[in-house]
Amino acid sequence: MKHIYKTIIGTVSLLSAAALFAENAVILESFEQNIDAVSRGDWGGSRIPDGVALLQYAKTGADDPNVTHGSKSLQVDLTVGEWWVHDFKIALSEDASNKVRQAAKSTDVARYILRYDLIFPTGTSWMNNQVFFGSIIDQLDSNNGKRTMSLALDLVTGLPEEGQIVIRFADNFDATEDPFVGPLTVYVDNLRLVDTHATGAKPVTYVLQSFEDNKNPTGGAQDFTGWGGTPRTTYSQYTRASADDIRVSEGTHALKVDFANAGTWHADFTLPLNNTKLAEILKLESLPEERPTSAQLERYTLRFDVTYPDRGDDWTAGWMNTSYHTLATPIPYSQSRYDRATGERQTVSITLDQLTWQDTAEVKPVLMFIANGAWGPSGTSVYYDNFRLIDTGVVATAAPAPKITGVQFDAKTRTITLRWDSAAGKTYAVDYTQNLGSWPTVMAPSVPGVQGTTTYTGSAPSTANGFFRIRLTN
Repeated sequence: MKHIYKTIIGTVSLLSAAALFAENAVILESFEQNIDAVSRGDWGGSRIPDGVALLQYAKTGADDPNVTHGSKSLQVDLTVGEWWVHDFKIALSEDASNKVRQAAKSTDVARYILRYDLIFPTGTSWMNNQVFFGSIIDQLDSNNGKRTMSLALDLVTGLPEEGQIVIRFADNFDATEDPFVGPLTVYVDNLRLVDTHATGAKPVTYVLQSFEDNKNPTGGAQDFTGWGGTPRTTYSQYTRASADDIRVSEGTHALKVDFANAGTWHADFTLPLNNTKLAEILKLESLPEERPTSAQLERYTLRFDVTYPDRGDDWTAGWMNTSYHTLATPIPYSQSRYDRATGERQTVSITLDQLTWQDTAEVKPVLMFIANGAWGPSGTSVYYDNFRLIDTGVVATAAPAPKITGVQFDAKTRTITLRWDSAAGKTYAVDYTQNLGSWPTVMAPSVPGVQGTTTYTGSAPSTANGFFRIRLTN
């Protein structure tokens, strides 16, 4: 008996790059009507209450840098004292609070970001503005102008389950006016909820460096001496001590950085990220006009984990700040160690549209690391791990069906072999029918795909003729 077996191709979907898009934001507060949501800080300090004045500021012209959305912003005048004071707080409306709360509950990694703009004054040797938002304590560092804070909501805990969400702000500065009379004026504007996802997005995470390679155990970390000062750091590959070792967040290793001497601000070391997905996206080898725009980079989030030491019985390491630099500009904020007795792991998270990168060195891109803390003269250790890039702009789109490239049938053994073009990580099914119109028989429900060509061999049905198809199941 002659057996005739035919093959047809089903319809499938694959992942491909999404269309590029600009910032997709919902305004939560821009002080257009009033500043009723703002009040002075209530944690005490030298400027509370008479040294903090809160005003609604009106734009003076189209190019006024003190307003970044609409025509108004919040003006904060600081007088009387310097150094850290909890100066003011902003209570989001019920509607805005609910939007933030729902976004923070999303399981979509790196999707939602709370952002606001802060315009720093001139007249300081340095200035910091610290934010307290749920479990997050981070700070913007002054550049005598506009900076934008980004708070990744999938990393935030501790928000109230109901009612208004309050964001607290503290300022720390060294005024060049001596004695300081002031005022120094800070402007805040454009509190917004940003959605970085394209419609139908399925985020993809690329590990850039997790210190697993024993041939390169410290990932190329080396002393940074470009800003002067004596190196104080040494580097080693750390191995996970147990399953719950917080110092390792990816794989079994991390970068251990030992700091010698007492803590003070110091630009310590660099880590190269060339030959990674980050380098591929940034295209720093290309001409500036050929590189992605800021809007195109919003879909990419750079993250890495930092584990701080235990606080000593004498309160050494009771506080610590870490800052990061691209060797072109600082990452817009510094990270603060929370005041807890035990060591803690925190995640730095920033979308690539917030950064520019040094592009003249032979090795690029590069991150530079800065630290300051209350550790004592015997030094301390900090751990870094899981440098990763998250792409939130990958969506499902129609793609060609898997193409069958070969069919073999052995009549003696009733064995049929099918070959088709395939992709690694995909799963395929082999279906059979005697009459087109339905596919009642699943020959193989789950055939793992390989990159290039996948092969299936099985027993053919005993019918005289029939049809086979290949379909993608994931």
